[in-house]
Amino acid sequence: MPRYDDLADPRWLALQDALDERDFDKAEALVDQLAAELGPEHHKVLYERATVDWERDGPEAGIASLDKLLRRYPEHVNAHYLRALACEEANDREGMIIHFLEVLRLDTREAELRGRHTEEDLTLIESTAERVLSEIPEQFQPLLEEVPVVLEAFPHEGLVREGFDPRALGLFEGLESGRFAAGDSAHAPTRIVLFYANLLADFPDHDTLVNEVEITILHEVGHFFGLDEDDVERLGLG
Repeated sequence: MPRYDDLADPRWLALQDALDERDFDKAEALVDQLAAELGPEHHKVLYERATVDWERDGPEAGIASLDKLLRRYPEHVNAHYLRALACEEANDREGMIIHFLEVLRLDTREAELRGRHTEEDLTLIESTAERVLSEIPEQFQPLLEEVPVVLEAFPHEGLVREGFDPRALGLFEGLESGRFAAGDSAHAPTRIVLFYANLLADFPDHDTLVNEVEITILHEVGHFFGLDEDDVERLGLG
């Protein structure tokens, strides 16, 4: 999903609907209409064409459009993000990390320029997380009492250099519950991190933000209790 664009733009919404319906002829026609209005080399046209190519033919099909876009607009953050995902699909870890780091740099700069959060936003995220944790069954509460939930704007650069998605919404760090209870030690503190700048960028309205914070907290709690990604998805926590 493009960030910082007008998500209420009916052209963008129509294109997303066409892609959701796998109606690629309609999606292509909508991109052509956009090209007629803005010009075939406009960044929005190149980005949306790459998106259609990706959805229709797979990530490698969108690479040519993405590379063309990045040559013309080297700071197009969404193109860098899609390019990183294409590298991941192609098992190009080095390329993925290069583009992920550029996403982190550009997203951080954009957030600083726009001042995209308020104290009220942070309070809402924090209070929602606290409520969700308080509703987890009582038998799990003693372990969770020792696991703080902290808010950070974005994943730190060192984490992204290890291949972590700079647009992740949350992270569990440290020891899983069994090792934590046994008194094992870890290099990093056991904690759950919510990346508030990413949450606010992807879910700018109140209800969707609250819902996504709930999902993210449950997802990371699942990791604390030793569930892998498949377990988390199967239990509806992801």
